[in-house]
Amino acid sequence: MISWIVIAAAAAVGAGIGIASGRARAMRERAEAEALARRLRDEAQRAAKLALREAEAKGREARDAVLAAAEDDESELDSTMTELNAAIDQGEVELEERRAQLDAEQATLDGRFAEVRRAKQEAQALRKEAKTIGENTRPVLEERSGESGDTLIAAMVERLVDETRSQCADRLRNLESAGADDFARQAKRVMGIVMQRYTGHCVRERTSTTMPLPKGAAEKLQGEAAEHVAKLSEITNVPITFAEDGSSARLESGDGVARELCRRALTRFHSESNIRDTEALITSLSRELERDIGKLGRKAFNKLSLQKAADEIVELVGKLNYRTSYTQNQWRHAIEAAQLASMMAEELGLDPVIARRGTLMHDIGKALTHEMDGSHALIGGEIARRSGEDERVSNAIAAHHGEEPSISAYAPLVAAADAMSGGRPGARREMVESYGDRIGDLERIAHSFNGVESVHAVQAGRELRIHVDQRRVKDADLEELSTAIAERISDEMTFPGQIRVTVIREFVASEVAN
Repeated sequence: MISWIVIAAAAAVGAGIGIASGRARAMRERAEAEALARRLRDEAQRAAKLALREAEAKGREARDAVLAAAEDDESELDSTMTELNAAIDQGEVELEERRAQLDAEQATLDGRFAEVRRAKQEAQALRKEAKTIGENTRPVLEERSGESGDTLIAAMVERLVDETRSQCADRLRNLESAGADDFARQAKRVMGIVMQRYTGHCVRERTSTTMPLPKGAAEKLQGEAAEHVAKLSEITNVPITFAEDGSSARLESGDGVARELCRRALTRFHSESNIRDTEALITSLSRELERDIGKLGRKAFNKLSLQKAADEIVELVGKLNYRTSYTQNQWRHAIEAAQLASMMAEELGLDPVIARRGTLMHDIGKALTHEMDGSHALIGGEIARRSGEDERVSNAIAAHHGEEPSISAYAPLVAAADAMSGGRPGARREMVESYGDRIGDLERIAHSFNGVESVHAVQAGRELRIHVDQRRVKDADLEELSTAIAERISDEMTFPGQIRVTVIREFVASEVAN
């Protein structure tokens, strides 16, 4: 029992001691917390005071900066206002000076206007006086001269016009002749060099619409093959006639390709006996001829080292092999002229490729002249443009006969090469019938101009000498008349080489001595 009492007492004492110890610890912790709180409060107060002092310092700095900027702006504004006031004052001074100057000029103008009015009044008075004198004098002068005033004025005007035309003609002649000799020498030099460099064969070319026939061929073609020949003539639209002795057949057509087709067909009609379908044979030969034409066109471009053109142009170049001009084969002529143009272009510093291309195609329109109306040069130029050729090439084709203005040096170059190839020995010849027609056309054109009395073609039609009436044509008109006749001949006629037009005005004065 006593032990339980002791244990209880010990427990009570321990509990009291624990409670006392807990209270002491709680009081210590409270004191520490209060000390920490006071320390934090003091630190916060110090930080707040420090931040307040920094904010006050920054505020003072910002205020000082704003005040300084305001003072600077005020100073700048004052300076600007001062400058503006000075400029206004200067402008007012200049305005006053300008006003004074204008007043002086106005006074001067008023004085001059007054002088003009006085001069006008004096001129009117003089005009009236001159009119009065003229009215009184004109009848006297007309009576003395025996001519009316209008007639005399017309004569004076005509004389002045004649003098002016004569002066203009002299000026034009001088301009045309200036440097002409030098240009001619240079042109001859270039052409001489080119002809020496050219290695082509200048053979005498001859073509004909007459097809020689072997012995016995005419009898067969007019006998058992007569139906085939008639069908061929109908399809190709080429009249076919045979010589009485049976030695040849004549193919009458302006289409060289159609003539060639007839020639090939007649050869087959003679060599083969079992021909059943004439149209099929002609169609086959036509396709064969088209292939040959394409080969000829490509051969021409390859021979001149040119890029191939459009198929239409290649075909037209090939067709030139069956087209002649004054008996000259136009396919060979085109290649020959292109080679000459290329060499001349090299001598002149031009592009030889453009020169060769334009010259090769310059006569492609001739392959279509039997189908289309118009100049072969213009037709060829239109085809070249439609096919996308260089404009210098197209213009050279269209302008090589002067029917379109030239835009580059290649057009006259093509014309020169064309003339050189056509004018070489043996290249072309003229039939007697066409020669007579050409002489007649020359005389007709010359007689169509007023004042022409007589026309004489000399030097085989290469010069036209025209005599004019000296009463109807004056010396000042000769240059213009010869130019007009030459241009008309170039526009309306086709001829090899050149034709010189010479206009002669003869004045004869005679008197009888007694």
